Amino acid sequence: MMRVLPEVTVYTGPMGAGKTTRLYGKMGELTHLGIPYEAYRPGVDVRDVIIAPRGYVVSANAALTPNCTTVESLGDIPVEALVLRGIKTLFLEEWFMFGFDHQRRPISGLYREIMGWWALAGIERVYAAGLDQGASGNQFGLLVDARRYGAKVVVCTAKCAYPVNGERDPKCGRVARNSQIYDVRDNRAFDMETLPDLLPEGLRPHDRYRAVCTEHLLLPAEQTKPFDPIQTW
Repeated sequence: MMRVLPEVTVYTGPMGAGKTTRLYGKMGELTHLGIPYEAYRPGVDVRDVIIAPRGYVVSANAALTPNCTTVESLGDIPVEALVLRGIKTLFLEEWFMFGFDHQRRPISGLYREIMGWWALAGIERVYAAGLDQGASGNQFGLLVDARRYGAKVVVCTAKCAYPVNGERDPKCGRVARNSQIYDVRDNRAFDMETLPDLLPEGLRPHDRYRAVCTEHLLLPAEQTKPFDPIQTW
């Protein structure tokens, strides 16, 4: 008989909402309690730089996920070998990216398949952190299925960072539940209809993420620019 699915906790929300902070806080808690675990991040996340707190530019792969092993898919995690070593808890960073193949297509039914397999192998707990919505506002399939199958979803929020009246003026400050990609040179956001949810080629040098409220996510055409994935400058 198939075991129940692992106990899953997902920290989700926009950029800058503290998802990774919560994930690493839970790692510290388990370390203090002496509970072994392994942590993984997706190889498809090849972004070179991100904007960290206080504006510093850091390496996303090296600085923020030092304890995470890179794997290309959830199926590459050696769960049977981990359980034999007494490890029954997994951590997943940027977990929403695991829900796409390298052609940016969502993988149907992945959550139920993987969690069923991990349950049979003996995995008991999973903690994950990642975006809940793409640039278009559509929910990622992994989160939808996590809710459907009873995962605990912790929604993290941030303050809207859209400059209300120019970059030097105070930001909007309302509750933000979405992420937006914009060009730091002119502060214009990319067209939500043409911007792909996942960017395997990484951010371009002048691209930045920010958390935005619903009003500033749905900007009028004159405040957005088309996205050309071939452009590299």
